[in-house]
Amino acid sequence: MANVKVLRLQTGEDVIADLIEGSKRHTLKKAFVIIPMQGKPGQPVQLMMTPYMPYSEDDDIVIDASKVVTIVRPKKDILTSYRTNTSTIFTPNKELITETNIPTNKPK
Repeated sequence: MANVKVLRLQTGEDVIADLIEGSKRHTLKKAFVIIPMQGKPGQPVQLMMTPYMPYSEDDDIVIDASKVVTIVRPKKDILTSYRTNTSTIFTPNKELITETNIPTNKPK
């Protein structure tokens, strides 16, 4: 995720994604819509992120560059939240050595 940006689309949506810019089309990886939520009157607005186009089988979303109004760098706290929620932990599929299957060098 080297190029995380916030895009304002013509529809008014703010989308945060790992962006690959093209001259006519942009590719969005791990795209989320940023939705401001007002809790109670007088309370600060909180931001919620929800997957952009969650009903698609595609991992990458290609949009027409002409539909993007602006592209900006996200604020640090929004970027941190995005990275936390889109990171994955890789666990290798290896068998653990336990007391019941410790190799022994005993002669048979």
